[in-house]
Amino acid sequence: MGVLQAGQRVPLSTLGVGQRLSVDIHCTLDGADLTAFGLQDGKLSDDRYMVFFNQPRSPEGALELARQGVDTSFSVDLAALPTFITEIYFTATHDTQAIAGAGALSVKVGDATFDVKPHLKAEKAVMLIRLYRHADGWRLATVAQGFNGGLDALVRHFGGEVAEAEAAPAPTVNLHKERQRVLLEKAEREQPQLVSLIKTASVSLEKRGLADARYRVKLVLDISGSMQNEYRSGAVQALAERALALAARLDDDGEVEVYLFGIKAHRSGTLSLDNVAGFVDRLKVKLEGGTHYSPVMKMVREDAEKEGRELPCLVLFITDGGTSNPAVVIRQMTDAAHEPIFWKFMGIEEGRVNFDFLEKLDDLPGRVVDNADFFRVPAPIKIGDAELFDLLLNELDGWQRDAKAAGILRV
Repeated sequence: MGVLQAGQRVPLSTLGVGQRLSVDIHCTLDGADLTAFGLQDGKLSDDRYMVFFNQPRSPEGALELARQGVDTSFSVDLAALPTFITEIYFTATHDTQAIAGAGALSVKVGDATFDVKPHLKAEKAVMLIRLYRHADGWRLATVAQGFNGGLDALVRHFGGEVAEAEAAPAPTVNLHKERQRVLLEKAEREQPQLVSLIKTASVSLEKRGLADARYRVKLVLDISGSMQNEYRSGAVQALAERALALAARLDDDGEVEVYLFGIKAHRSGTLSLDNVAGFVDRLKVKLEGGTHYSPVMKMVREDAEKEGRELPCLVLFITDGGTSNPAVVIRQMTDAAHEPIFWKFMGIEEGRVNFDFLEKLDDLPGRVVDNADFFRVPAPIKIGDAELFDLLLNELDGWQRDAKAAGILRV
């Protein structure tokens, strides 16, 4: 893999490591403290998973400070971590000096190295890298972001408590907002055409009271034969870019899991700021002669279950026709109402398309909560960005409220 860049996300499996690995940190700043935080949904829910010089081992030994000094090493056993640990941050802090004072600061995982030093300013607490659970296994994200304050401030930032009653309060920093800022800066550098989309998506979220909401975003695309014109015209690529803009606001990873369906269901990789240009063309879609919702719904539900229930999913389901075997889909939707998944169905209307089934699915009785919404747009798709985002987010706030009341949502 070689050299990693700031803001990059890669599967750990591509770095030449397995379930047991070492995170090696080279830091030449005298007095710097290196710490690993095992978090649940961004919070230090159990302070035994704060591993540092004064607590060098988590209870079961899955996180351990194996070596200290200029070259510090943490050993990690991902298989031994309890399931409630969803991410691990590796950090550098100093009580009095900016971390940028280090002559060198880098992190090595497997055969990849991330040079943190060029990205530092005046921070006394820096989040170096993050390991996090994902549907296809653990991933690594390079961070290189921080704020003023030492170890105490970082502990408070992650929701922990500091014993010293007189310690100065930490600055008000929202980790989700920090990640959003990083994603927007990355878009400004690498995909400037998406910046206005991200900002427009933010406005729609704020109107719904969802500015601080967190969701995994999944995009499900119809590949039945009648979708040919939408793929050829670039309309599907434009929809993918709008899904990514939403993910940049809702999903801390700024990624969208993509699925295709016709007769069969297909997992089609991850859409991100790194690969958005020409993403749909690279899928090399082979259109199929039918429209079956159920197989892809089952696949999405299975993946969401593997990812855990800490974060809900927003599924953007794009189709230009009704499904075969609607009774199976109704059972799927009724069962899925108990899961932290909201289904947004968008119908592309061309000619005599019968969307009666989707309209009935929108108001389906017998569910613990209403977990779906449907809207239609005429083909060719010319709807404005602001209107589209408003439609994509319609009813999401109501579902979030009802799902929390029913105990389906944990956040």
